[in-house]
Amino acid sequence: MNECSVKAGLTSLLVVFLLSAAAVYSISFVLPNVILEFGSAAAFSVPLSWVGGAVGGVVLSMVGDVRSRKYALLVSILLFTLPLGLNIRMGSLIELLAVWFLIGFGVNGENGLSYVYAAELSSPQKRGFIGSVMQGLYYLGGITDLVLASYTHGISTYFLILFSVGLISLPLWFFIPESGAHSVKRFRSGTLLHDGRLMGTTVFGSLFAVGSFLFLVPLVSLSYTYLSGLGLPAYRVLLVGLSVGLVGFAVSGRVSDRLGRRLTTYLFAGLSGIFAAILFLNVSPLIDEASIIALMLGSSFFAYFGVWMSEIYPAEIRATGTNTTLFLGRLLGGGFGVSLVLLLPFSLGRSLSLALIASSILVLTSTTQLPETVSGRQADANSQVP
Repeated sequence: MNECSVKAGLTSLLVVFLLSAAAVYSISFVLPNVILEFGSAAAFSVPLSWVGGAVGGVVLSMVGDVRSRKYALLVSILLFTLPLGLNIRMGSLIELLAVWFLIGFGVNGENGLSYVYAAELSSPQKRGFIGSVMQGLYYLGGITDLVLASYTHGISTYFLILFSVGLISLPLWFFIPESGAHSVKRFRSGTLLHDGRLMGTTVFGSLFAVGSFLFLVPLVSLSYTYLSGLGLPAYRVLLVGLSVGLVGFAVSGRVSDRLGRRLTTYLFAGLSGIFAAILFLNVSPLIDEASIIALMLGSSFFAYFGVWMSEIYPAEIRATGTNTTLFLGRLLGGGFGVSLVLLLPFSLGRSLSLALIASSILVLTSTTQLPETVSGRQADANSQVP
């Protein structure tokens, strides 16, 4: 594959990833209006999209490993773009919930396959950076939705614009190549269970993912409510925080390419734990604002995780292995993370900060058991993408 094809494939992959992020976050910024129309049960559309994502990530990755990653990518694109258009005129609550399950199914299927593509198409020296820029597009997707929701009138117009832009994913799919590694390897489903090293990666990678999603989802979902309750400019703080997070993801990926995945994780997860503790102390509104922004930066420990896992698993099970580690994170953190925080018997700020502290500790602990993959720093020379 020549350099131009690789660049076209990576660029297309990044744009599709951005559109998928904007799709899955979109309902969060108009949820009050949706609840007014369909009742309080409409709020379940958000966790249900993450549950769909947990299932879709594993199912579509297996399709990719068994049949074709490019084919599985097309299915995932169709599953998040077409149902998005149904939000323009939604008929019932049941239809709403089913549509958001499908959108989550498609988005996380696309995301999981994209991590594998990023690992296989990028050079080893830039693999963490490319993967982190990709993951950071979730923040850009959130910013896009936030701005769009603020300047459009009516849910139908909002989703019409998102649906129309999302359709760009379909022509971009043609520029994304089939995985070269996939074409010469055969899928072996037992490898995850019979290879002790990979089994350990799956277990501790899953714990890392749980900690990451239990950190990111409540942080992004509840920060606006928390800051608003303090009478602070929530929109401005969240916009700055998301922007800082976007830059931080790219920076952490570049740092991980130089210092290694594990050391970089220790730095950013440690930073997260410190500022979560400061948030718990509730020193002053100004300190709380700064802590939320710093926590967005600290969440960069998750930036390169998808690529990191893709570097460890062999080609024939790379998509399945990577998405298996993400399954519990998407299910518990994405599906129930916000509910778990709200069930804690403390104020919102302290409940959120305690969840973030626990998540940071879980990430730090699991990182000690994951193999390094950056050349010159890994203990296991076999942990590179073939």
